[in-house]
Amino acid sequence: MPRTRSAARAVTLLLLLLAPAHATFAQNGNSIRGKVRDSRGNNVPRVTVELQTGNGASIDQTTVNNEGDFFFGGLHETSYVVVIRAPDYAPASEAVQFVNRAGGDQPGELRTVELTLTPGGETRPGTPRPGRVSVAQSVPARAREAFDRGMKLSREGKAADAEAAVREAVAAFPDYFDARFWLASELVRTNRLDDAVQHLEVARRVSPTDERVYLLFGNLLNLKRNYAVAAAVFAEAARLSPTSPQPLLQRGIALVNYASVIDAAASPKAAGERRSALDDAEKALKESYRLSGKKLSDALLQLARVYERRGERERAADELELYLRQNPDAPNAPAIRETVKTLRAPKP
Repeated sequence: MPRTRSAARAVTLLLLLLAPAHATFAQNGNSIRGKVRDSRGNNVPRVTVELQTGNGASIDQTTVNNEGDFFFGGLHETSYVVVIRAPDYAPASEAVQFVNRAGGDQPGELRTVELTLTPGGETRPGTPRPGRVSVAQSVPARAREAFDRGMKLSREGKAADAEAAVREAVAAFPDYFDARFWLASELVRTNRLDDAVQHLEVARRVSPTDERVYLLFGNLLNLKRNYAVAAAVFAEAARLSPTSPQPLLQRGIALVNYASVIDAAASPKAAGERRSALDDAEKALKESYRLSGKKLSDALLQLARVYERRGERERAADELELYLRQNPDAPNAPAIRETVKTLRAPKP
């Protein structure tokens, strides 16, 4: 559709023109390698995995590959939570603890986690599943063989060899969506952000209505600390998948992050921009929560961030307590209870 292509070009142009050169991120540090399976033991591909701190703040996001594998690297704290919320599956999370903070002379540690997704997710009865145009491609045998070999190498933990094989697939068939998207995901994961852009652009051209491309674009921009443009890209993902709560959740997170870096004391204009970002974040997060049938409780954690930044401590505590009622055994529950105590405490 012309409107879709025009919007996609506009978003891509914004990304290329406004995203600054990315900061240098640590390549060492602790790391988490994971596998996602369903209750029958089958690998679950292409679901979004979020990495959070113990208090629910989003740190990073990645997309599981075709074999159900994901990876987070360059981690320097000791406590994390891996979260998956996917249509048709119940939410799943896993706490990950490291012995030491990585950095300096302290070598990084590797933790391996496996998450099992069970039926019964966030889609409300009678609500259609988010639509996605399937990428029907006639892939040459040489390209398919190289890509399949790359996925096998990835499962074996041979990241460099896997990437080389997938690049062979792209060389044999430049419009290979799965190969381009996998490469972009791998490049974002390893903080080679500028290199990822070209592969995402090809993936977008091949399948301009696949919201996963925009979700990954937004994640890339978050890593560049370009939160305002990330929020615009997540809005496009939400437009393409209007019944999915995830794009709006990510838009809300980006807007809260954007508001957090604005110095409201700098000028009345800056103060107004910060208010507007928090207002838009609140709307996106509430709509995300509604679309999920009030089951996407991560939206409550982010709403608490909105209210805390507005100075509305009681409202922030209310959202956190609602989260705890829905997730009494969450790995981050103790940290959230401590945060509620702090928010409820009288100001000194």
